Parts: sequence; C-alpha cells; structure tokens
Amino acid sequence: MNFSIIIPNLNGAKFLVNCLPSLITSLKPLLKNHPFEIILVDNASTDDSISLFKKIFNSSEIRNFKFEIIQNNFNHGFAPSINQGISKSSYEWVVLLNNDIVISPDWFTKIIAQIKLNKDKYAVYCGTILTADGAKYESSGLNFNYKGKCQNINNGLPFLANAPTRQRTSLPIWGSSAALVIYNKKILNTIGGFDNDFFAYEEDVDVALRLQLLNHKTLLVPNAISYHFGGGTSSKMGNFRQIMDTKNWFYIIIKDYPMSIILKYLPQIFVERLRNLSGLIKSTPIHQLPQSLIKSYGQVLIYLPQMLYKRHKFQKLSSLPPGRA
Repeated sequence: MNFSIIIPNLNGAKFLVNCLPSLITSLKPLLKNHPFEIILVDNASTDDSISLFKKIFNSSEIRNFKFEIIQNNFNHGFAPSINQGISKSSYEWVVLLNNDIVISPDWFTKIIAQIKLNKDKYAVYCGTILTADGAKYESSGLNFNYKGKCQNINNGLPFLANAPTRQRTSLPIWGSSAALVIYNKKILNTIGGFDNDFFAYEEDVDVALRLQLLNHKTLLVPNAISYHFGGGTSSKMGNFRQIMDTKNWFYIIIKDYPMSIILKYLPQIFVERLRNLSGLIKSTPIHQLPQSLIKSYGQVLIYLPQMLYKRHKFQKLSSLPPGRA
C-alpha cells in the first residue's frame, strides 16, 4: 500500500514550517512497510517556500521516501495544481494536504488501518479537521444538498475530546473536504480527476458528487485528527471566494446533476443561486461590482459549451454498469 502526498503551495512558507514536520512525524512509524512520495506543487511563490521544503526534508533523519518539487511560473490554481501532482505521482493512493494543515502523529496510522480493513468498500478516506487551537470542529466531512449547497459536518461545534458522545468509530459519509484527504488514484482518474476550470473552491464538492453518482463511497475516520490554521493561500483576497463560489456552483449543476434532479430541485436551486448573488454583492465594493459580475456570470456563459461537453462525457460514464465505470 503506497501513498503519494500532494501539497499545493503559494507563498506558504509560514505554514509549511509547521505542516511539513508534522507530516514527517506522522510518516516515521510507517516508512518501513509503506512507500511514500511527497510532491510540492508551487505556484510561483515569492517567499522561501521551496528552499524551506528542501531544507526540512534534506535535514530530516528519514531517507527512504521520495520528494519532488513542481515549480510553476504562475498561479495555476488549486484544482490544476492537484492534477499536476497526480500526473507526477507514482503510487496507488493520493493524499491531498493543504499547506496550512498540521496533522497529528498518529493520523496516517489510523487512516491506513481503516484502508486495510475497507479498501474494497471505500474510494476516499478522511479524518477530523479541527481549528488551529483544537477547540472546535472545522470539518468531519461534507454534507451535500441537491439545492446546491454543501457544508462541513460539525463545523463550528465545540470539540470535546473526552466527551462520551463524541463519534469515535469510522462511518460512511457523503464526501470529504480536499484540505486533507486520501483518494484511490485509479478511481479518481476514472471519474476525470479534479476539474481544472474550477481554479479554486468547490472543486472538492464537484469531485465528491461525481464519486457519489458513480457509487464510490467515503469513510470518515474520526480519531484521525488534524488542525487547520486557515487562509494559508486564500486570505486577503477580497471577494475572490464569492466570485469562485458563484461560478463554480453553476459548473457543478450544469456538469454533474442528472436532469431528474435539476427538475425536482429547480426552485431550491434558484433560491441558492440568488444567495450566491447576494453574497457576491455584499462582499464587493460598488465600483467593482460590474467587473465581479462579469468574472462570475460571464465565465459561466463563456464556458457553457465546455461544461455541456463535460456533462455529456460524465453522463456516458454514469450509464455504464457497476464495475465498468
């Protein structure tokens, strides 16, 4: 059982300084039996991310794993960076790791134990992501609604490590955030991987929905804990997220939704898209609003033929008998 760990990065040195040592600590007990490779996909960072990456791994006591750096000369975005890493990866399982995540020492041990037990049942594995201080949940996976809304399970709730009611046993969930997740690479490639047209945000929802529609399941391992320091790349970007959310939800609906679902949930879908519009308007200075509307809705119109083509390809894939897709 082998793992390729992909870390997308843009000026994330201040986060990598904690992320990478936590990764090494978690891998140490497993390297004798499980080959790993670590791929940093750097999107034209101007800080010392690359030199820090090399320094940390060259100075570590561990020698029996590979690491590689993909250096882009401009910011390709999250989804394209992940696909770059996957295309360079050698192993059967792909781990996506945000640069602002710190993982617990036993994270990989707990996840791999569940993969050994369930690898024929589940294509995706994830753990519990907490806030940086460990006080609250950030994500226990994704909960999806066909009206066009997806939320992180348990987000914002207090995390009480010793509470008797806390979920400790693994359980199936709808999907996983891409902040820290393991995918079966063969299955991920079969569904088309991440969509490069998303650039950033909701790309994990798109992947999770396509996996669900093809009956590939996700397992939550609650005791595999990590901590998200948040905003490692996307902070201080104005209304960028609102623009991406508005655009990408249209992409998801156009590409992935069966027509029966569109017809069934059309009123709710319309209301949620109005909420996207409201969020975009509220987050945008009035003088920037026309440009922001063009960036979101204009791109939907420009990319509509491409999304319809992708829809056609996916509909053909989803019509195959089980085991053939």
